[in-house]
Amino acid sequence: MKNLKKHFKNLITLSLILVLSISLCACGKKNTSSNKKDVLTTIKENKKITLATSPDYPPFEFLISENGQSKIVGFDIELAKEIAKKIGVELEIKQMDFDALIPALKSGQVDMVITGMSPNEERKKSVDFSDIYFEGKNAVLVEEKNAKNFTDEQSLKDKKIGVQKGSTQEVYVKDVLKKTDYKSLISIPDLVMDMKNNNIDAIILNDKVAKLNEGKYPNIKAVSLKLSNEGDEEKMAVAVKKGDNKEFLEQINSVIKELNENKKFDKMIEKATEMISKEVK
Repeated sequence: MKNLKKHFKNLITLSLILVLSISLCACGKKNTSSNKKDVLTTIKENKKITLATSPDYPPFEFLISENGQSKIVGFDIELAKEIAKKIGVELEIKQMDFDALIPALKSGQVDMVITGMSPNEERKKSVDFSDIYFEGKNAVLVEEKNAKNFTDEQSLKDKKIGVQKGSTQEVYVKDVLKKTDYKSLISIPDLVMDMKNNNIDAIILNDKVAKLNEGKYPNIKAVSLKLSNEGDEEKMAVAVKKGDNKEFLEQINSVIKELNENKKFDKMIEKATEMISKEVK
């Protein structure tokens, strides 16, 4: 009987310990969950939003020399400034190689990536994206007297082509047109000068940028062509870390919507294009 009572007491004690352990675990989980902060809250507490970009794709992001120092400028940088302004924090810009951007985002080194990045399915597995902030098609910038020679994609294949260095158009020229003799420069003005000097026949670039340059240089015309790589390659979105980012994305998307509605994006593209005429590194 004593052994039975002792055994019964042990069972009661064990049961109490188990109940207490479960309660403590539940409390611990609850506290951990309640203490976890979303991205936007952390940004506001730090009073700073950190942007990562690879400044090698003008007019979206590129380097200029200002007062003897390199400075990152461009359309995407203006967008980042608007996002920081909306949230009410300072903007910090970190320059990185393109391949390092998503890893930096995933590890929490930066809050967002804006660098002309296309939200393709492979990248969506690693990060989340905002609404599309820019969607462009390709066009061809030519001398007006030669415009009639550019009617379709086939008409490009025997021409000397110029493209911006690091652009999706450069990929198009290499992978679709299979050209090896194209000219790749970082500055549109330099490409236009090469065309006027008869070193190239045409420049393939984004249609909005082409239109801006059509009005900037005499006897230059932007020709719209149906090219094979139109579509997703030219769609751009802001990348953020996967997870607790709903409110953060809402803020970003509201900025994108406002800039579209008040036509400010067009002014930002024009401003960025004008900056390219400065010394570019």
